[in-house]
Amino acid sequence: MMGMKTNLFANEEDIQWDEEWDVIVAGSGFAGSAALCQAIDLGAKSLMIDKMPVLGGNSAINGGAFSLVGSPQQEKRGIKDSHELYVKDIFKAGLGLNQRELVEVIAKNGYEAYKFTTQRGVFYRDNLGHFGGHSVPRTIWPAINSGGKITLPLQAYAKKSGATIRTRVILDDLIFNKSGKKVIGIKVRENYKFSFDPMSNEEDNKSGITKYYKINGGIVMATGGFAYDVNFRQKLDPKLTPDLDCTNHYGATGYALRMMMKNNVKTRDLGWIQLGPWGSPDEKGFGISPVFAIPAFAYGVMVDARTGKRFVNELADRKIRADAILNIHENPDGSLTHPIVFCDSVGATGTRKENVYRGIHKKVIRKFDTLKELANFYKIPYEGLKKTVDDYNKYVKNGKDEEMDKPFFKLRGKTPDISKPPYYAFRAIPKVHHTMGGVVIDTEARVYGKDDKVIEGLFAAGEAVGGPHGASRLGSCAVPDCLVFGRIAAKSAVKLLKQRV
Repeated sequence: MMGMKTNLFANEEDIQWDEEWDVIVAGSGFAGSAALCQAIDLGAKSLMIDKMPVLGGNSAINGGAFSLVGSPQQEKRGIKDSHELYVKDIFKAGLGLNQRELVEVIAKNGYEAYKFTTQRGVFYRDNLGHFGGHSVPRTIWPAINSGGKITLPLQAYAKKSGATIRTRVILDDLIFNKSGKKVIGIKVRENYKFSFDPMSNEEDNKSGITKYYKINGGIVMATGGFAYDVNFRQKLDPKLTPDLDCTNHYGATGYALRMMMKNNVKTRDLGWIQLGPWGSPDEKGFGISPVFAIPAFAYGVMVDARTGKRFVNELADRKIRADAILNIHENPDGSLTHPIVFCDSVGATGTRKENVYRGIHKKVIRKFDTLKELANFYKIPYEGLKKTVDDYNKYVKNGKDEEMDKPFFKLRGKTPDISKPPYYAFRAIPKVHHTMGGVVIDTEARVYGKDDKVIEGLFAAGEAVGGPHGASRLGSCAVPDCLVFGRIAAKSAVKLLKQRV
């Protein structure tokens, strides 16, 4: 029976509820924030909880890149795109392991999710980016390169509309009815004190005050991924050792996932953990390099510092690029030589100048007046580097990359080459970034048990879910995934609420 391993009460009548809600959302990132807005708009008494002392999770610290078909930014630039091409690109990056029906829902509902956010206070600037693995430019950003510019307005809207939001509340368990097939509440601890030690096991943290919340509709699990759960991720993939840096916030652990697994929830793809190819060894965590990498990869090149030669298509998907870096950067003595990614002064305008200045101030991005200076600084053989740049510029002029088959795209009406100094560069290293695996859901965001039956009252969205991204997530597809299924999960929870009433 579902829930028998951890069901806390033999009879529903035995439960002493501390509070009662229609919909509870666990997690405060893109998925959770969208779910909370949708639930409150549908008239449900709604609560959002997050175990961390601040809201937003990974969503608040990432770049806020949002890929969709039919944005005003695409329309203005005459970009031809389609839902079918969007799905095809995601499947290619995911090595065909994706759950097709989920991908199609994301593709077809991305524009509605975009409008949903703009109607609730999110502003997107007039920029359009081309991320690796996408057939056409389709990525937009909020006011600055920060996902917080999406989550904060949504949370403010929900709170103003009557929702309740609480931090430092950790979800410990699901409470089922006596048949074990329906979630009727949750066990939480309020005043939880998260341990910021990546090597600790969250199950050992007993802080906080236990409370029981009754749920009349359903709970939306928007609890994110587990990339910073060093012990858990290494059990799934032994190559992801503790010394490998991570772009996530410290709270990205597998605690909520393991709790659901104890309750016989079905999972998939847990072993597929993505590395971001645009990290830098010159800063910890997410940092500024991923933001600058957008124009650097699109309008510049990445070279092996030992030869000055390119070794991968700079606009290939994340897995291809990360694997290529890991295949070449280790020296025979075990030391590492990090590849160099760089573009010229024109290519650097593909991101906000504030991002470039911030990177220079942090000494993550370096500025050079000549190619010779760049080569000397990174100890790159100059002749090899010069030939790479000369060849690349020839490819741009002829409109075809004869070496790596990289697609060329225009920036303000012209395709940039690498001929106009100064040059801007950074050292690259893959960092643990996204976990593709999670719980199994359907197109209504309903969670399934190991018996392949829907668990009534349990819904999930975002990185807590496995299926949409297969083996590797295509860059800038997390935001639409989270927003689309966050809304769907909330709608399903409210629908169940009305059925129960």
